[in-house]
Amino acid sequence: MKPDLTHGQAVGWSLSVMLAFLIAVQNVALFVPSLAHDLVLGVGIEVVVYLSACALFSARRQGRSFEDVFALRRSPALLLVAAVALGLALRAPIDFLQSAMERVAPLPQAVHDQLAALLVPRNRVHAVALATVVGLLGPFVEELMYRGALFTGLRSGAGVLSAGITTSLLFTLVHSEPRFWPPLFLLACCLTAMRAASGSLWPGVLMHGAFNGTAVVMAFSGGKADAILQRPVILVSSTVTSVLLLALFLQLARGNSVAERARSLDGQPAPAPEATS
Repeated sequence: MKPDLTHGQAVGWSLSVMLAFLIAVQNVALFVPSLAHDLVLGVGIEVVVYLSACALFSARRQGRSFEDVFALRRSPALLLVAAVALGLALRAPIDFLQSAMERVAPLPQAVHDQLAALLVPRNRVHAVALATVVGLLGPFVEELMYRGALFTGLRSGAGVLSAGITTSLLFTLVHSEPRFWPPLFLLACCLTAMRAASGSLWPGVLMHGAFNGTAVVMAFSGGKADAILQRPVILVSSTVTSVLLLALFLQLARGNSVAERARSLDGQPAPAPEATS
């Protein structure tokens, strides 16, 4: 039976969305030169492009509901809480891995300063906007595309491991800075494991949002939170906590009837189109 999505098609969707985003950014930058220094506007463009792509993806799958195409299924509250906790705990080990990559291949100081400045709020309104796009909207549309559309589509004809590796790699590679790929791939693998175990997109959305939200808090703290996370005891305890939380999440999902029903919907082939007379 024909799968809903092949690996080649998943690559095509990912590249097309990335290209559409880059074209949109370039066109908006013609009218708003400050775009390169405005994370709110940049993520806003990402949201529009990703939602448009997801709408097109869903429209091409007649006979399937939006909830089914993107795995927007009910998830137990305990799994959602564990997902948020994991997103918070992962910040220290992910930042450590990113710092290690930058020590091996340092970013130009000008680029480093520019990236750091993106999360610095100019005023209270800008602070709220930053928190909203970085902690809510950005994570939602990225999860909707990668762990929603692509992972769910691949699962109709591929196993969990194959679909998970493909979507994790695609999620990683669309981020343009190679120095960030190892920590991003680790994050993507955690998100995919939660998506596969729960059968639902929502735990990953909350974990991704909590993880991104910590970056906003760290920027708002003026470097104080970053200094705390770099302490060896915090790094070690956060890493151990992350491993335990992920193991707990997988164990809870394995024995939960709601998650089991959601998982059973993954891997089902797309309904055949209705015959016309």
